[in-house]
Amino acid sequence: MTAAENSSTLPRIRPAFHQTTVPLDKLLNSADAGFLIHRVGQLKNEFREEGMTFSADLVDLINNAQVGYVSIFAFEELFGTQNRLHWLLHLKEPSDYRRMLDMVDHSKKWAEVSTNDRLPTKGGGNWERMFVEGSMTETIICPQHGLSHHEEDDDHPLATFQPPARYQSRLAPEKLLHSVNAPLTVHRRLQVRYALREEARKFWFDWAGHVSEAMVGRATAFLYEEMWGQQDRLHLLIHLASPDAYHELMALQESDPELRRLMASQVVADGDGGGWHRTVLDGTMTDTLWAPLHGRRS
Repeated sequence: MTAAENSSTLPRIRPAFHQTTVPLDKLLNSADAGFLIHRVGQLKNEFREEGMTFSADLVDLINNAQVGYVSIFAFEELFGTQNRLHWLLHLKEPSDYRRMLDMVDHSKKWAEVSTNDRLPTKGGGNWERMFVEGSMTETIICPQHGLSHHEEDDDHPLATFQPPARYQSRLAPEKLLHSVNAPLTVHRRLQVRYALREEARKFWFDWAGHVSEAMVGRATAFLYEEMWGQQDRLHLLIHLASPDAYHELMALQESDPELRRLMASQVVADGDGGGWHRTVLDGTMTDTLWAPLHGRRS
């Protein structure tokens, strides 16, 4: 049983591939995209249902129109800010974003989804009334460069902006959980010290790879770096097969000798030495739990 098949059996939290009729193998995801855009928006409480429906319609429209170039999925924040939505756009290259702009300018279906009256009994309007003004933000993240199990002389050269995150472990692609087949995702953000940026990248690369290989089918972790935004801010997407998998992940560093050694290792080589904690600015590490929105697939 593959990771996707295992995760998709969960009855209550359905993976994001249920948001579109595009076949799973035609979708870009966090494991194979070279360029990702994380968009966040805050829904107004009174327009929650309409906002969810708008998001589902937009996701299905984009995925069907941009097969092979752009895949987008919507998530709701859990145990955080109520009615905050997260979208993850997956692209191979930054230039593929122009296809989205062409849709905005020329697609009749886009105009229908984004401008038709969705609030006929609440004063009229579309998404511009559903979301808190000024709450929409976008962050560009790319798979961590310079650290990969991909070799330049591989038979199949890469067609992505950065080597995809699937190369951060030695697992076969079908063994990986990712943004499209996982029922839950933890988004971890941390600000690393400039002087120790290389040590921080290497530590989290090793951490993510070990977690993925030790928890096959239960958890997969990928490392990304923020680009054209906050310098030296790292992002991890930790994809989980179930809520219990998070508890298993927390217990892993106690039960797994190799992970214990990694967590206790002296990753800083200067005269003072130090573990991974020295590489991260205090108070900057945050975890946010996402669950995919219900989609259009029956």
